[in-house]
Amino acid sequence: MIQTSTQNELIQYVYDELADDACAQLESAFLQDSELAEGCSDLLMLQNLLDGALKSPNERAVQNILNYSKSLSLQS
Repeated sequence: MIQTSTQNELIQYVYDELADDACAQLESAFLQDSELAEGCSDLLMLQNLLDGALKSPNERAVQNILNYSKSLSLQS
């Protein structure tokens, strides 16, 4: 089981927010602990999935908002 402090370090590592010396220590730990290396690999994969996630609203949602807006302007 990966400790919470190590999980926080892994997240900082993935987002390139870890100090250089801590980064070097963590990378050397990857060579000795396959579970730690696998955890880092999983986080990197999740980061890539999140970065590629849809970042715009669904077209249907946009149309609903526009239709609602038009209905309000017709009532005045």
